[in-house]
Amino acid sequence: MRAGLFKEIGVIKAEEVPEPETKAGEIKVKIAYCGICGTDPETVAGHFPPIQPPRVLGHEASGTIVAIGAGCVQGYQVGQRVAMNFWSPCGACYYCRNKMEHYCLYRVSATGAFAEYAVYREDAIYPVPDNISLEIASLLEPASIAVHAIDAANIVPGKSAAILGAGPIGLMMIQLAIKAGAARVMVSEPVAAKRSLAIDLGADMAIDPRAENLQEAAKKLNDGRGFDTVIEASGRLEAAKQAASLADKCATGVWAGVYPANAEIAVNPYDMYANELTIRSIRVAPYCFTRALSLLPKLILQPIITDIVPLENIDKGFDLHREGKSIKILVSC
Repeated sequence: MRAGLFKEIGVIKAEEVPEPETKAGEIKVKIAYCGICGTDPETVAGHFPPIQPPRVLGHEASGTIVAIGAGCVQGYQVGQRVAMNFWSPCGACYYCRNKMEHYCLYRVSATGAFAEYAVYREDAIYPVPDNISLEIASLLEPASIAVHAIDAANIVPGKSAAILGAGPIGLMMIQLAIKAGAARVMVSEPVAAKRSLAIDLGADMAIDPRAENLQEAAKKLNDGRGFDTVIEASGRLEAAKQAASLADKCATGVWAGVYPANAEIAVNPYDMYANELTIRSIRVAPYCFTRALSLLPKLILQPIITDIVPLENIDKGFDLHREGKSIKILVSC
């Protein structure tokens, strides 16, 4: 089969690879679309050392079931449209038994979805309703991240929220924050087209952090105060540091990006004490997929998909991502 192969540091291209086999308890999917996550170019660049080439990447996917292994019990059918999680927890380790499945000690990863076919354990499969296209369904995994961030954000109806970064997940967070009750939402984003879309999706204010003072903008929107919730969704260290400076008294900050493993951010402990701040982080999306799937038809997602490239041109899709002007790039498999 054809797949987007991470061949070596700095290189990803479409090549012929062996088609994965379907074992007991597994389901094979003909991939329709797989989104390019912000972590994928970082992986190809060698910034995520645990992921080494050669390897087929891709984890934000949708498609159609083509084979069902022995022992599957959920009644899935060949031809059924589905979206997928990219890993499955063991269900038996300490973390799985204590509501922390995202720290499972023995989790099983699916095969990469930048490919014609990928294989998943049955518990990673989610049926796609008829009112959701496969393009939109491929956004299920990033939508689950947005749901997890909102879970952590302590958003109370009538309060204010700032979201730093208007990439695909940040744009979903705007909508979810409003649905959770945020009455005032500010977005910080350097790309003009993304700021414009943020306003279209409900943000009250979209600021270019390179040209405007975020603290002053916060005070203007919030009657001289900071924000009750600040979510950092860009993965940029400078933005993660800004989260505390934009927060009001007793506010919650959420670091929702993926940051370099050796990075450090200075946090003033006196400010934490004096303002009684909470800073949280999130990692993947435990127990969020079912709720995210229910929310997909309630969100405005089509404008977030700005580019669709064929699998044969996956390297061009990664080039587009690095340029920073696109929002969500899908690979059509």
